[in-house]
Amino acid sequence: MSVIDRVRAAGEQTFASLAVRDFRVLWFGFMGSWMAMQMQQVARGVLAYQITGNAFSLGLVTLAMGLPRIVLSPLGGVVADRFAKRTVLLWTQCALGLISLWGAIMVAAGWMTIDWLVVLGLMQGSAFALNMPARQAYIPQIVGRGDGLANAIALNTAGMNLTRVVGPAIAGLLIAVSFVNIAGVYFLVALCYIWVWASIYRVEERGESKMGQRAGVRGSLTDGFRYIARHHTLLVLISLGFVPLAIGMPYLSLMPVIALGNLDIGSGGLGFLLTIAGIGALCGTLVIAYLAHYEHKRQLQLVLGVLFGLSLLGFAFFVLRGELLLALPFLFVTGMTGDAYQALNSTLIMMNTDEAVYGRVMGVYMVAQSIRPITVLPISAIADAIGTPLTLMFSGGFCAAFVGGLAAFYPGYRRISEPQTAPEPVLAD
Repeated sequence: MSVIDRVRAAGEQTFASLAVRDFRVLWFGFMGSWMAMQMQQVARGVLAYQITGNAFSLGLVTLAMGLPRIVLSPLGGVVADRFAKRTVLLWTQCALGLISLWGAIMVAAGWMTIDWLVVLGLMQGSAFALNMPARQAYIPQIVGRGDGLANAIALNTAGMNLTRVVGPAIAGLLIAVSFVNIAGVYFLVALCYIWVWASIYRVEERGESKMGQRAGVRGSLTDGFRYIARHHTLLVLISLGFVPLAIGMPYLSLMPVIALGNLDIGSGGLGFLLTIAGIGALCGTLVIAYLAHYEHKRQLQLVLGVLFGLSLLGFAFFVLRGELLLALPFLFVTGMTGDAYQALNSTLIMMNTDEAVYGRVMGVYMVAQSIRPITVLPISAIADAIGTPLTLMFSGGFCAAFVGGLAAFYPGYRRISEPQTAPEPVLAD
């Protein structure tokens, strides 16, 4: 086989799930959603600082977006299980588009205030809390629960990482153009969300929910938590997703301190560091997409989790010594292993969950994934007290020890890769 044939075969294997028409339509549509999120994050931060002139406002609008996702994601999971997931996505995506359009009009008219930014953030965060569990739970309905699911989830994360690399740069350039500015970026964000709605509309309906319709909201929530509590494999997988996100991934939020303080390489250097981490994350998720047929996913997850913690420790160690060139390879590996680990963890959660409770399980998992803005605050305080490099060294060491220790000492971890039939959910009358 020639080199060209091998490259073509590797590409077909890496992007295999895009051969499924509905997933391909959704994937390109969701690229619009991820691009909108990245551009709006930049535009919202610039606007908040222009209005108030202080950094506290940046944290305030970020918290406004994140808090509803922490509180309401389990409810979003109930909605995703109770109604057809495509219908949930259409309505929530419509809400996101209308909220963004109203924000764009307010910015263009000069009516936007910091209070309105917070209100719009709360509204968007609530819509995302109802949207994300349905979005995650819809993927296995389209591609199935086998190797195609691992490939599809990895490609989803890869698409998000690609927009993380290019989205902020595009937003920054457009804000600098006088006839576009922040208002133009807001209108572009609204257009992206409309594009996502149109993509979802083109996807075929996959049938009604399999959840019993007699269950009330409170009973459905209880059933979801009870299901997870009875399924020890899910408990350990959610824990494995939560700890590295909460303890390790805040390194991205502390990158300005490293670039402007410890390494003294300026704002251009900050952008370079974030780009290195973003390219690493993109490469890592594409590797997971390529390895979708790999049988030993549990062992691969263990290796990735430990490597993530150790590479973060190594990056922080060389930052402490002021050795940028030696720190960069560790930063690349940190980005690569961190996102590859999370993509694989999401795959294992879906493969160990019954279809009737996809939404509620992903709703609980979304809470874990949304917790990072909260944990950044105490980790930042520790960094102020003992220094950012030492804080990240402790964070990396803790993540590696947690993943390795859980794999070594918790019996439920060794059952992850075994074929198993999860217990049926107990539905309320």
